[in-house]
Amino acid sequence: MVSEKVVRFITGIIASAWAVLHLVVGYRTAVVASQDVGHASLIFAIFSEYFGFNAALYIFAAYEIITFTRRLLLPFFLLFLWNTILLIATRFIPLPILGKPLPIIPPVIPALLFDGILLITTSILLVRRSVEQ
Repeated sequence: MVSEKVVRFITGIIASAWAVLHLVVGYRTAVVASQDVGHASLIFAIFSEYFGFNAALYIFAAYEIITFTRRLLLPFFLLFLWNTILLIATRFIPLPILGKPLPIIPPVIPALLFDGILLITTSILLVRRSVEQ
């Protein structure tokens, strides 16, 4: 079986990579959204702030997971799950601001892959924590 250190290291690295990728996806999404709606500065600001804040949460999650924090595993799992749901749903359900779904741009596929890995590795850590208690 894989050690907890390895799982934590993989989770932390993927969360950091996801944060960087999220900044790229967020910027491209903000550009597309602002061009479609016409309220360029407001829409761009809304999307940019959301994606930037989310990337910061992922960097914090990476740090906490790598440094063996156990109390925050469930909130991190919920963060990863929520973002996976949003990533998938926004490709099929029209957004209130845009009135249409977001396009599937090339960075979306790696983001989904990272989300899957994060959900699996965080689940492993949660199960191990509950077994140890």
